[in-house]
Parts: sequence; structure tokens; C-alpha cells
Amino acid sequence: MKKHLKKLLLFLPAISLIYLSDYTAAYADEYRPDYSDEYYYSSVSLNTVNGKFYAYLVLLYNENLHFVNLIQKGAVPLKEMSNYGFNIKAYKNYLGTIQDPVLLDEAQLMLKVYLEPGLFSDTDLKAIEKQLLKRNVVLKFYSDKTGHNIPLSLDYIIYGEKIRIDIKHPLLELEEEMFYIKPYIYYDEFSTSNTTLYYDLIYISPDEVNNDYIIARGVLSGKEIRSRFFVGSKVTDDIKFCLQRSFSDASKIKAEIWRMFVIHELTHKYLDNKFRSFDQITGEEISLSSTIYSNQYLGLSVMYSYLNYGQMNPHRIAALNYISYIAQASGNRELISNPGLVKNLPMDRLKEWTKSHFNNCLSRLRQ
Repeated sequence: MKKHLKKLLLFLPAISLIYLSDYTAAYADEYRPDYSDEYYYSSVSLNTVNGKFYAYLVLLYNENLHFVNLIQKGAVPLKEMSNYGFNIKAYKNYLGTIQDPVLLDEAQLMLKVYLEPGLFSDTDLKAIEKQLLKRNVVLKFYSDKTGHNIPLSLDYIIYGEKIRIDIKHPLLELEEEMFYIKPYIYYDEFSTSNTTLYYDLIYISPDEVNNDYIIARGVLSGKEIRSRFFVGSKVTDDIKFCLQRSFSDASKIKAEIWRMFVIHELTHKYLDNKFRSFDQITGEEISLSSTIYSNQYLGLSVMYSYLNYGQMNPHRIAALNYISYIAQASGNRELISNPGLVKNLPMDRLKEWTKSHFNNCLSRLRQ
């Protein structure tokens, strides 16, 4: 959750990714018994009908032969890239191999969109985007509207699933629909929970959710915890205190942690889309306020993890700024020198002060 805009790999112009044949544990083929599919992402080979379709769409629209050559080594030689229209030629050759008439119609339609974009309205393009989801091709067209037949580019094209987020932000009304992305292959920008490079997508790492779930369950069971909470912090007594009080139902621990991650990333996504340019410290303050407001003790466990990062980074400064605000609002200046006291404040009052802090930070951005 600490990485919010990862740089793109130069070799892959529209999407930053590395395909791994040996996948990480989070993407194993079997569900873990304590998982629901909402918190688990499974890997799917590119060497499938839909995977091959995806690979050739990337080749056609992005002139990127990486995936095609992963499926079949040397299918499109690198030297071909110097020939104008090499992507169209290779895509047409692919069309000749398709046996399924429905897929052939869809693949031919995508070629027509590429060659004659002026024939398609925004409504048409949205319908095509929706249809391709059934093929596990998640894409969004981008058109600058400067000319009738200027080729369309893709804002993104991902092999996986896009799922509408039904968790509501507790303090913000989001105007746009937001989605989780569940990638079927490894993408560099989806290695940690983040707001992604894309306008309507967030990514939640199942590894990170599971890590904090195991820690929370261990704390509730009285076990010694050696792993790091919230991707970086030792599990201190303050964090243990908060985790022990964060969950009203032990069977909902993972759901509540998932919700915390989503609210955190939705806050960043709102700020990314609404303000574009803002300092990271303020962004982390607002996200911290959102998580504390949603679940006071669980949010405070995040705050204490920020304080324990060991160096003065934006996360730690954001936590200190939040504590300073709460100290002023509560009239208890001792909180600044002894942040451990924050967890002992009346939670109903803390919720009020946290909302006030959230609105105060947001008003600064709007100035």
C-alpha cells in the first residue's frame, strides 16, 4: 500500500509487467481453505484461447510482441518490428488460426476498431469493452478526438477480471464506479496494493491481506508474532492492543482487513483523480483518517505501524500530524509526546475528531 505510482517498464509501453511461469504463493492453483474467492487471485495461463486473444490484442494495439512470443517462441521475430504494419500482418495471420466463429467475429471486430475507429461511437466502444470482459480481457479505449480516423490507443489492457467495488467509502461520495483488478498473470504495477496507474482501478494484494489476517488471528490467540504488520512494522504492544479490539466477530477478521485496504486505496484513488497534484503526506493523512473513522481500533493499528516504520517518511509524518490534530481537538497535549495514549481515548469522540481532521485536510487541498 506504500507504492502508488510505479514506473512503467520501457519495453512494454502501455503496460508494465513481467510474466512469471513459477507463480507466487498468492496465485497458486488451489484455494486455501480459509479463503473466499474475494480475497484470492488465481493464475491462468496465457496459453489458452482467451490468453492468446489477449496477447494478439496487445500486439495489435500496442505493437508489443512480448506476450505472443511467450506463448510461442519466435512467433513474431523482433526484426519484424522495423516493418510498417507488422502488427496488422501478424494479427491477420492469427485470425486465420481461429476455429471458434464467435471468437473470430470478436477478433475481426477489434481489427476493424483499430483500422477504422471513426466508425465507432463512445457507446459502441463501451459495449465492446464490456463484451471483452467475458474473454478475461480488461481494456479501456482512449481517443483524443482530434481526428476522425486517428487510431485508438488503450488506456490499459490486462489479462484478468475487473470487479465492481461494492464497499462504500465512509466519508466520500465517489462519482465514478471503481473496480478491483484481479490479474491472471504477474504485472509489475500490481505487486503491492495500490491505486494503480489507471483511472477506475485499484489493486488489493491478497498476500498483504493474508499477512495482516494471520497476524491479527495470531494476536487474538496470544501467539508470538514475528512477521511485519501492514507491510513494514513490528507488532508492538500498541498494535496488539488495537487488534484485540478491532473485530466484533472472529469469523469476519479477513473481511474487515480487506475493507480497511479498500478504503485506504479508494481514498488515494479519489485524491489521484480529483486533485492530481498533492503532497504525499497530506494524502497519507487523509487515507489514515478514513481507515480510523471506518474502524477506530483497526485504523489506529495502522497509525501505530506508521509510527514504527523506523525512519521519517511520509507515512510516519502523516501519523504524527494526525496525532497533533487529535491532541489539539481533545485538549490533551500529552498525546504528542506519548502517542500510546491515543488508543485510550473515548472511541466515539475519536471518531468525531477524526472526521474533523479528514475534512480539515481535504479543505486544504481545495484551497
